[in-house]
Amino acid sequence: MTPSSSVTGGALAYQRIDHVAIAVRDLESAIAFYSEVLGFQLIQRREIHGERTGMISAEMELNGIKFVLCQGTEDASQVSRLIDQYGPGVAHIALAVDDVHSAVDELGSRGLKFDTSVIEGPGLIQAFSARCTNSGLSFELIARRPDEEGFLAANVRELFEQLERSGAY
Repeated sequence: MTPSSSVTGGALAYQRIDHVAIAVRDLESAIAFYSEVLGFQLIQRREIHGERTGMISAEMELNGIKFVLCQGTEDASQVSRLIDQYGPGVAHIALAVDDVHSAVDELGSRGLKFDTSVIEGPGLIQAFSARCTNSGLSFELIARRPDEEGFLAANVRELFEQLERSGAY
């Protein structure tokens, strides 16, 4: 198996952790902690609107390590409900793969359920697993075009719309 292949002969080869999403109660305090204490740089802020999709977020990065800090904006938003159910902390871990479709098929054959279909943007392909009831974690499978570093607004919107339709968080 080549190191960069996502799925070969039923074996998965994750390339790296693309990012870790952290659900927080107070985004501004989290940004201050990650920048002033840990030394991460604020790369980008994003705001998503919707009754159950409302979220503000900040992308923090240092030496290729990326955290996405997320705060719900309404009591019914997915991030707020996640914190109510599991507390603040790691919401999902994004695993980089070459081929999201193949990885979803392989993990599905192993029993992993998905809250979204494969979301395809011009430079970003993603799928999100159902949340593990034991750990509270969800996994994102992600493939980026080589020049795509950030998160595409259309992908984020589609993610939240799919989660809203399915009632997942």
